[in-house]
Amino acid sequence: MEVDYRPAEEEDLELTHAVMLDSLNQFAMQRALPLVEMDFHETLPLWRHFLGTSGEGFLVAKVKTRLAGFCCYILRDNLWFLSYLVVAPEFQGTGIARELFERAIPEARGNEQAEVLAAYTGASNWSSISLYTRNGIFPRMPVLKLEGDISGLGAATREVEPLPGEVASLSEETIAFMNDIDLEVREASRDVDHRFWLGARGMRGYIFRSDDEVIGYAYVGDDGAIGPLAALAAENVEQVLCFCLDRLSSKGVDRFTLYVPGDNTGALSFLYDRGFKIHDLGLVMSSLPFGKWQNYIISRPSLL
Repeated sequence: MEVDYRPAEEEDLELTHAVMLDSLNQFAMQRALPLVEMDFHETLPLWRHFLGTSGEGFLVAKVKTRLAGFCCYILRDNLWFLSYLVVAPEFQGTGIARELFERAIPEARGNEQAEVLAAYTGASNWSSISLYTRNGIFPRMPVLKLEGDISGLGAATREVEPLPGEVASLSEETIAFMNDIDLEVREASRDVDHRFWLGARGMRGYIFRSDDEVIGYAYVGDDGAIGPLAALAAENVEQVLCFCLDRLSSKGVDRFTLYVPGDNTGALSFLYDRGFKIHDLGLVMSSLPFGKWQNYIISRPSLL
């Protein structure tokens, strides 16, 4: 089988989306879970964000006219992150995933800026876990995908006072505030991603202050997604979460989704107290430990 490996182009994005959807639904069917539905045109801005900010890191594998798989890595400050490594179900087991990875990993190892190499995968994706581990990217932390609805908010046994938030504008000052928090919490800045989120349709950012000092930020989506969320002090995470849930509820949103690091025990306790349930388990893997995950909730696995 002859496989053509090359950098992705705009014309590849719809096929890339289809391959990812097929792979996700293969996994869903194996676990008797509901099938995943994602509209390409709604996710096109995100695909273009990866295409425009990954340099040469967005690679596709084609077999004749078929897109057989793709990978995408991004460099944010000193963090090299493998956002995607996906192979279409009919081409799995042919070595395409390994070849894509082996084309990507030398770029990380040869880049002096990249101090930490990281990836995200499903906790039951043993082939990816093994591939990354063999290459010095080790399992570090579980990430729980939690979902809840508005009915559980009133059943909380412990009251939490929300921290007042203000709408974050798309400005250099706001991005500088967020980058400072990221450097403290994630140990890597990412201004290009904040520009994307702050300008994204259906997504709103908020910043939180104490004594006129910015101490946290959070994003919420019209679809009920919360994250990324970061606070300089772990004890403020619950208060920021409370604000986000209140704000979404006031807008008529009745279902919520978050990806919560296992180290963030405060957020997990807060959410389970409000009836949230686990729907998936992922795994952050890295070459070195990094980040204060008790202060953080990730955005989506592809952007951490």
